[in-house]
Amino acid sequence: MTTDSRAKNTPAPDSAAPAGTTVSPAQGRAARQVTDLIALLLPLLAFVIPVVLVGRDLTSSGLLLLNLFAPWVSCLVASYASMGWHARTYDGGLLSARTLTGRHTIDLARLTKVGRLEVPVQTRMDDRLILTDTHGVRLVLDKLAGGDETVDALVRRALLARPSGAEVIVSDRAAERLDLRKEVTRPHRRLKPGRKIREGVIDNVPLLAFFVLTPVCFGVTVLAWFLANPG
Repeated sequence: MTTDSRAKNTPAPDSAAPAGTTVSPAQGRAARQVTDLIALLLPLLAFVIPVVLVGRDLTSSGLLLLNLFAPWVSCLVASYASMGWHARTYDGGLLSARTLTGRHTIDLARLTKVGRLEVPVQTRMDDRLILTDTHGVRLVLDKLAGGDETVDALVRRALLARPSGAEVIVSDRAAERLDLRKEVTRPHRRLKPGRKIREGVIDNVPLLAFFVLTPVCFGVTVLAWFLANPG
């Protein structure tokens, strides 16, 4: 895509963007890599370190209880480290927001994956889009800061502006939210179908996570106890 056509197909910058804010493509990539690594290694470290320390009588067996919580913390790190707020658009079709790990900036013209995070919270559904671009930056958003445009309209327009054969992966639930289910099935391969999750499953995610992770946490804790106390 040429520079002129790309500028034509991307949204105009947000005129209300805070002065002095610096954004650039790939901003937040390092933070995502670090948080993904932490989420991956946390359960392993919570298992190995206590087993070694307890096995050498350097600490009490109570430290092994970390295995009950490490997988849950790992899931929270993976899910919420890229959660964005105060999201705004900038020159060059960039969408930037603050996150717990610093500012993340998505290149809307280079999206590679669009997913949807739905978590039941009391009487409502916390419903957000998960955006990933070719730089490896991830941003989880539900709305833009200021103005009348929604994040849905912004992302939908960016996806429809992608060239044929781009094959941006769009999950079934994200396609439903963005009204792109028909577009995903078209032969130009602009969009590519992602994973499908039934709505009934989404409504019971916390309960399902509890019944899946809880036995795993207890099993790993028992294994750690036996390894730390072989006698």
